Parts: sequence; structure tokens; C-alpha cells
Amino acid sequence: MTTIKLSEAKAHLGRYAHKAAQGQKFIIADRNKPVAVIGPAPQPDSGIRPKIGLMAGQATIPDDFDAPLKSFEGDFYGE
Repeated sequence: MTTIKLSEAKAHLGRYAHKAAQGQKFIIADRNKPVAVIGPAPQPDSGIRPKIGLMAGQATIPDDFDAPLKSFEGDFYGE
């Protein structure tokens, strides 16, 4: 990342904005102290969304899904 002075960033903001759009990042420093970073903006998502209910009816959950396991009870309680 390239460090630029605040005065340089103010004078040539357009130039740095165009370079940032191409993927470059810059650190803006005021009196040699970093104060900000300029870089590419996040791109909006593509708008592709998963279809809700795509696999409806293809999986089942048994009625005793949350019932205690007999083998676990024997190991846990020593029966």
C-alpha cells in the first residue's frame, strides 16, 4: 500500500479515486500519521438468490428425533 500526504490526497482526489477503482489501496497520512485508507468499494451482489423450498418433501424428520438414545443412557447412567 502506498502512503500519500493528506494535502496530496486533497489536491488529486480524483486521480486516487480512479486508481482505487482499479484495485489499488492508499494510506492517507496527516503529519506522517496514518488517518485513513482509500481503496476499492465493495461490489454489489449479483442478485442471485437461492430458491426457497427447492428441496421441499425430499427429507423427513422422524417423530422420535429428540427421544433419548437407549445406548447413551446405559453408558451415561451405568445401566
